[in-house]
Amino acid sequence: MPTMPTPVMLRSLLAAALAVAAAVLPATAAEEPRHPREPMLWKVEGEGLEKPSWLFGTIHVGGGPVSVLHPAAERAFTGADVVCTEIPLDPKSQIGLAARVIRDDGRTLSDSIGEELTKRLDAELKLINPELDSTPFQSLRTWSVGVTLPLLEAQLSGAKALDQLLWDRATKEGRETGAIEEPEDQFRVFDSFTEAEQVTMLRETLRLMEVAREEGSNPVGDLVQAYVEGDDEALLGQVRGMVEEMMRGEARKLNERLLKVLIDKRNIGMAEAIDKRLRGAPAKSQFFAAGVAHYIGDDSVVDLLRKEGYRVSRIAAAGAAGAP
Repeated sequence: MPTMPTPVMLRSLLAAALAVAAAVLPATAAEEPRHPREPMLWKVEGEGLEKPSWLFGTIHVGGGPVSVLHPAAERAFTGADVVCTEIPLDPKSQIGLAARVIRDDGRTLSDSIGEELTKRLDAELKLINPELDSTPFQSLRTWSVGVTLPLLEAQLSGAKALDQLLWDRATKEGRETGAIEEPEDQFRVFDSFTEAEQVTMLRETLRLMEVAREEGSNPVGDLVQAYVEGDDEALLGQVRGMVEEMMRGEARKLNERLLKVLIDKRNIGMAEAIDKRLRGAPAKSQFFAAGVAHYIGDDSVVDLLRKEGYRVSRIAAAGAAGAP
């Protein structure tokens, strides 16, 4: 959302804590392309690099064209010596993530959020799946429920997210893997909010989902469609629309803080981590897969790396010089 809040973690948390698979977008339209029309790929050169490295924007869902790399991205991925995702996606790391989303305050989710909000949550969950209610979520931290809900319908469909597919491929091929962030970096974002603030965040998530339904819109589906089309402006437009709606609610100040720590501060940390990895291994080509919202718009990771002296160029589907 700006991508989706702590996106890679969403899939890992739900898979580990609720025993459902990661996100999927089913292929439903006959005219759907086999892969995204644009690669969402940036080439990184300069600053003593002996080989180009790559920034690849993901959207943290899978299925249909989302699960197939554009040929330019496929060539960059195949040629990379190192593949880095936002956080480690090996089984051991994901098991560790599960423990971090379990409540440790001796209360259930409903104890914390109260009867009225529990009823709203149950109603939303039944709209996602008639067999679902808040029971499986009772042991989870309040913030984790809030960040899971927007992608839950897609996650319950059962295929691996693109990020996990890339990690698994690299591991199977015996290539070096790494991460741009540590899981603690992402947990720290939400652990900084009080329980009362987390309850407000969950209430806001439900409000935004209710508004979208009333308007007949599908924010996640629209984001995925813009990603498949490779349309930066459409992606940014979707993000801006979501942010504008967040700013209309009573929790505007809290949402401002949330967006700042989820995107702005993380962009800085991601750029620093990528810079460190590049300077530490100039002879290696590295492929950095992160949520596409971190690579587009103002003050993005792309902008920050350019300020460090790197030449960062977008790779277009056709006619782009320097495409892999």
